[in-house]
Amino acid sequence: VHARSVLPGTGRETRHYGTPSVTRAAFVLSKFRLNIAAIHTYTPHPDGDYMEFTLDPSCTNMVLKGAKGTWYTEEAPEGREGFTRVYLLCEVQISRALPSFIVDYAADRAMPRATSWLRPQVEAAADLWLKPKVNGDN
Repeated sequence: VHARSVLPGTGRETRHYGTPSVTRAAFVLSKFRLNIAAIHTYTPHPDGDYMEFTLDPSCTNMVLKGAKGTWYTEEAPEGREGFTRVYLLCEVQISRALPSFIVDYAADRAMPRATSWLRPQVEAAADLWLKPKVNGDN
């Protein structure tokens, strides 16, 4: 049995570092209005944690045939204490019927956007988690 904790200020449960887990996420790719469901498998490792993701097989459609990839974290890259580098490696299989200009657009624009949310979210969370406690705070 693993202890559970709550993200400060959110009321949402979070998993402790080092606990392998499998989660599911559903979202809409806004530009293309594609409903996506992904399966994430988190694996802790002493040299850096990683999370593999795959497209839920029940979510394939006429455009998106498959997707898989890995999020990987590296603590203290190049000896920079207090920093974490995040890598995203992915492969997407799409319909051959899609025009190449749409595929190129998605590769050039959508992939960089896949990580644009990460830094502001992590920095905001770190501000909450690492804020010194004031007397009377829980």
